[in-house]
Amino acid sequence: MAARYIELGGLMMWPLMGCSILLAAVLVERFWTVGIRHRLLGRVVKPAQLAWHQRGLLFFTDVPPSIGLLGTVIGVVRSFQLTDGAITADSAAAGLGVACITTIGGLAIALTATLARYGLDWMAGTPAAASEGRS
Repeated sequence: MAARYIELGGLMMWPLMGCSILLAAVLVERFWTVGIRHRLLGRVVKPAQLAWHQRGLLFFTDVPPSIGLLGTVIGVVRSFQLTDGAITADSAAAGLGVACITTIGGLAIALTATLARYGLDWMAGTPAAASEGRS
């Protein structure tokens, strides 16, 4: 099923898939360091290690929605390309499908990263105000 969405979403789905895989790897590492080592096992973890996600996850909240927006624009342009001087229903539908799928993909990655960031802040005991600043 995921392969079908990548096919339907067009070219911009490949960078979104890369972001998704990279986010999964970062979240596994973060939940290991912050959630298990620090929170459950009580091991000493340096404050910089606990707070790395505050900056690291910002990439995933900013870049994938932009890639999804680019896919949206590409899909809308594709939907209005003229074929023999006329817009066909098939080309319009295909282009709008690309637009919707890439937008959903980018926003899903950003939402996942945002929720994970709040969860990791809670696990690390980081005050919410400290994580609000984007640095």
